[in-house]
Amino acid sequence: MLNKFNDLKSGSARKERWGQARRLEFIDSRLLWAGKVNRSDLVEFFKISPPQATLDFAEYAARAPLNAKYDAKERAYVAMPTYAPIFTEGSSARYLAELHAITTGLLSPDLSFLGNPPPSEIVSFPSRRVNVALLRETLSAIQSGRALEITYQTMARAEPDVRCVSPLALAYDGFRWHIRAYCHLRNDYRDLLFARILQAKPSGDAQATISGDKQWNRVIDIEIAPNPALSEGARRVIELDYGMSEGKLKLKCRQAMGYYLLTRLGLKEQENESAKSQQIVLANRTELAAYLPSIVRPEL
Repeated sequence: MLNKFNDLKSGSARKERWGQARRLEFIDSRLLWAGKVNRSDLVEFFKISPPQATLDFAEYAARAPLNAKYDAKERAYVAMPTYAPIFTEGSSARYLAELHAITTGLLSPDLSFLGNPPPSEIVSFPSRRVNVALLRETLSAIQSGRALEITYQTMARAEPDVRCVSPLALAYDGFRWHIRAYCHLRNDYRDLLFARILQAKPSGDAQATISGDKQWNRVIDIEIAPNPALSEGARRVIELDYGMSEGKLKLKCRQAMGYYLLTRLGLKEQENESAKSQQIVLANRTELAAYLPSIVRPEL
């Protein structure tokens, strides 16, 4: 009984520490992106008491004494010139990812630490919806090491075929989600689009594991550079656009995802467009020669 009580007490302590950790992250995030934060922000967001908020600000000040000071005129803690984030990721990528989620409706503004984000808009693409029942079936198969019998529609045949597959992972190519699976019919690892699976049902044990998928586990470097046919000034602009260093940008990618990355970059084939329309090139195409035959469109 004592052990059980200690376990519950330990669990409660972990929960409380996590709760305060989130509040300290909130303070840090508001200081980073808004430049200030006050006690009412903390009280309203987390539904805590003012005294608890006071304790949280005291804890933050103890851990980051050079980050914020109270401004009576603003009636808020404002970021000092010496501010440096310690509880949140101080990157533009993190901020813009959260702004993207808010703008597209994936994240409710009242759940975001951003506070008062600026007006924003996202270009809309055709939605590639995934059937909920199929996703649940796929997740269950991956987690339990089971195979699925699926009815699958390919581009090659007018009629769908029935095959067994072992789902192993999920992957996103920038537009749509697909299943990385071992195909029992082809005896190979393949990518299967959710939308083309018409039916799915459990079918025994999986016949492969993700550790056996060499193309999934092999990470390759894809290096891009400005098209050398561009003028020096134009090449410099491209370097700035992509954040290149010494005229190149190295992107790490699973070999199994190489086709999708090269397609998104417009580099799937040998560069043969004008420099104006083909602003970047695959700088290490020769080094990738051993892998390029496999970086072709998978049978979807």
